[in-house]
Amino acid sequence: MDGVEIVAVSGARLVILGEISAEFCAHIRARLAEFCYGATTVSEDSSFYSFEKTVAEFLRRYDLKPRKTRLGMAGELVVHVLMPLLQSDLTSAAVYFNKEERSIKKGFDLTFVNSTDLAIWYGEVKTGEVAEPDSADKKAAALVNTAATSVDTMLADRDQLSRWDAALVDTRLTLEAGMADTARVLLRSDSEAVRQGGTLQKRVVLAGTVVHELGHCVVTSVGVEAIVAAIASSDRFTEAKILVIQQDSLEAVIAYLREVADA
Repeated sequence: MDGVEIVAVSGARLVILGEISAEFCAHIRARLAEFCYGATTVSEDSSFYSFEKTVAEFLRRYDLKPRKTRLGMAGELVVHVLMPLLQSDLTSAAVYFNKEERSIKKGFDLTFVNSTDLAIWYGEVKTGEVAEPDSADKKAAALVNTAATSVDTMLADRDQLSRWDAALVDTRLTLEAGMADTARVLLRSDSEAVRQGGTLQKRVVLAGTVVHELGHCVVTSVGVEAIVAAIASSDRFTEAKILVIQQDSLEAVIAYLREVADA
């Protein structure tokens, strides 16, 4: 895709999003409603869940938030947009919008189904800006580590099992009937394992979105390799896929959406 540089590292993908190209915008236009409301929901009434209506709803939610929250919302949106291009083996079972109110989504940031081995993957996205004198590599490592700690905690917390309820609802909005049934069986099994204090197979997608001018510093493949090694050595997860995205201004994505809203 124009403007997107992808470097494959063992167990990870490094994405440098250099510009918000026409091709990137076309991908957002084609898929945004599905990310926000769920592919199954949108397929049932595509005119009601149009791109333009979805943009308007996104901006209503986005503009109410403080800058730090807006940055996180933009970072998570970019991950939703890029995942189908980066991990074709994983089918999204998560809805970007919080369904009850116009606040940030509660529970797991992302859930996926791997149809090959019939497994659930849980995802967490962290976004942050590089501050002087830190490097992009250092910031990426910190973000991915925070994402790892967050999802690891959620997958062991017996006091907040409602996050699985939200994930179960999302399967009905995102997946076709057969796949949705399979996903719900797997999610309920994981939830019950946590409820009883047992263990589960922790397959995770850890995403760090690093915001900084690309001319100043970039995330390197060596830096990503160090992140992969650190996560592997922690022995917290059965399997982990790591995604590091660097973009000099996530506001460029939002600016495109504003152009659509103002047209």
